[in-house]
Amino acid sequence: MWNRDLDVLVPMWQGADDIRVRDGAAVLGALTAPGARRVTVPVPAGGSEREKGVRHRAAVVDAYRAHRDVLGRHRPRRLLTLGGDCAVEVASVAHLAGHYAQRLFVLWIDAHGDLNTPASSPSGTAHGMPLRLLLDADADGTLPAPGCLTPGQVALAGVRDLDPAEVEYAHRHDLTVLDCAALGAQPTRLAELPPPGAAVYVHLDLDVLDPSALPAVAVPTRGGLTPTALALSLTALRARHQVVGVGITEYVPQLKHDQQVLIVVLDALGLRKDPPT
Repeated sequence: MWNRDLDVLVPMWQGADDIRVRDGAAVLGALTAPGARRVTVPVPAGGSEREKGVRHRAAVVDAYRAHRDVLGRHRPRRLLTLGGDCAVEVASVAHLAGHYAQRLFVLWIDAHGDLNTPASSPSGTAHGMPLRLLLDADADGTLPAPGCLTPGQVALAGVRDLDPAEVEYAHRHDLTVLDCAALGAQPTRLAELPPPGAAVYVHLDLDVLDPSALPAVAVPTRGGLTPTALALSLTALRARHQVVGVGITEYVPQLKHDQQVLIVVLDALGLRKDPPT
């Protein structure tokens, strides 16, 4: 089992503008063996109109602050984050960047790049912005943007649906991108992305899986990975590198699906709850 200091359940849905993902944190928590300590981050109940280009901006900011405060009190060096939507990753990754600095390497395993800004986002949803917020400080304060990562500390895997501004950003900053075809053909390639000695954070948006395997996600996107390919990739990664953080997001448990798919992935991450004896 993967040992960590703290699990945070963050049932934020406002970043996706999809209340269904709120329940994903609790269901994922029930499927995983708890770490040394488990805390549910208090998240605002409601939403608001689009403000400064961001839907439900006030709720997203308040949830970030509550999440940051929980991490500040517990100061974990190994952290499991269960969302909710992808915007919950900003506080978790920024916290670990404060511990590991340049050693931190983030694998963004996701159908989407999450590289938009409030100005470039077609939808205005904050779950399409967290990686950009981690890479670039936000000068106007629209959203909390730690700007704690450099492009060399990030690789995207499984991405297949980028907006034009995200494509331009990825090219301009020479971000490493490993597509589904390459990863599916050779799952061990994921483990080749972090440099030796890295402290690895795994962001896993479950929409990286093909909808034929797991339709229970907020934004299902065709052309994704099989559960076997993803599990083999994660197993190889854990065998080769020190994993200091895992974040799992965008699960919609209300939709009909085969939960065994989740179990295969959680097993590969060393997170499965032991069966009762």
